[in-house]
Amino acid sequence: MSKPVQFQDWPESISVPYGPYRAVIERVVDGDTVYVLASLGLDEYAYRMIRIRGANAPELFSGPPGERELGKASRDFLTGLLPQGTRCRIMTERDITTFGRYVADIELEDGTDVTTALIESGHAVPYPR
Repeated sequence: MSKPVQFQDWPESISVPYGPYRAVIERVVDGDTVYVLASLGLDEYAYRMIRIRGANAPELFSGPPGERELGKASRDFLTGLLPQGTRCRIMTERDITTFGRYVADIELEDGTDVTTALIESGHAVPYPR
């Protein structure tokens, strides 16, 4: 369903965040992007590409070979942290600066914040929120 006309031009003064939502990791794309299946409530579900908010990992598909190797390491770290089927909680927002994707804070069942884990492990650097 596309956005109903009643929700077009929604005033910023009463905007609300998207979530939190229950989600399942479907696939890791690179060191800062995943696909999730999210439960939106009311028996509605969505499959979406999510960029991890606050983290910037080295590029996997472009840039010099050294950066691509670091990108592979970041992707592999994230795949280990978020294997397919991982249950998590996400808080999202639409971000037009990331190609219209959604960006999200991702929290694991044990309370691990994925952004913090990426940065503390050296697989990403902080990215302005």
